Amino acid sequence: MTTVKVDPEEIKRIKREIEALEKERNEIRAKLDELEKELQIWIQKRDEKNKEVQQLRQKGREYKAKRDEINQKIQELKKNREEINAKLDLLYQEILEYKTKRNEYNQLRRLKMSPERIQERIEKLEWELQTNPNITPEREKQIVDQIQVLATELEIIQQAERFHKKLVETRKKVDQLKKARKAISLEIQKLANQSQQFHEQMIQAFNKADEVKKEADEYHQKVVELREKVREARKQLREIERKIREYDEKHKELIAYRLVAKMRAKKDANFEKAVEALEKFKRGEKLTLDELLLLQRYNLV
Repeated sequence: MTTVKVDPEEIKRIKREIEALEKERNEIRAKLDELEKELQIWIQKRDEKNKEVQQLRQKGREYKAKRDEINQKIQELKKNREEINAKLDLLYQEILEYKTKRNEYNQLRRLKMSPERIQERIEKLEWELQTNPNITPEREKQIVDQIQVLATELEIIQQAERFHKKLVETRKKVDQLKKARKAISLEIQKLANQSQQFHEQMIQAFNKADEVKKEADEYHQKVVELREKVREARKQLREIERKIREYDEKHKELIAYRLVAKMRAKKDANFEKAVEALEKFKRGEKLTLDELLLLQRYNLV
């Protein structure tokens, strides 16, 4: 190692530079710690908001599923109601036909007698026809004609009653179907109210999710900004540490030169060997144990 003249003031200046850089490094480290803590806080806030968004959207989907399920039931009930309406249309037609037939038969009536009175009159005439041996042909013809008129009248009444009975039965069916239709309509209204409630809850959940998502996006932007600040602080820290290493190496080198000068002035043979070992170390050559001890002895490594 050649002897280099070392200025003590230069060593002091470098030492001051190192101390200033170390102070700046500590300040940057403190700032970096604060930034990283703040970053974690905003990351946690953002993640919590995103979790809330997921929960709200899940609720929205659940409300939608319930609404759609109810709407499906409503459609089925409406289909049933339409089927009832179709049946009612047919029954109304039957009622009109039965009523028309009954009225037609009632208009054919000629006697103001009850069916029981007509039947009783027919039986009396038949009895007279069967039991009177002295009946005249004129009377016999008269009785037969009367029986024919009465029987025709009775047949008209029975037909009218038959259609009236059908009319009554059909009206009962109409009443039953109308009750069923009313029950279906009430159930549809009830389900429609439930569907509307789930629909409103769904809209509310999705709208709330959108609002929270905006907050989460704002928090994420804050995270992005802080991450950039953290990267910049780490970059500054690396640059400061690089400078510290450079000045530290320079400082050690000057100290070493000064030590070499002192040792050579003292004619120290072991120090010369230590200097040679240091040169070998710098060249990457393998050192012996004695050489390593010499380097440690003179603080050259």
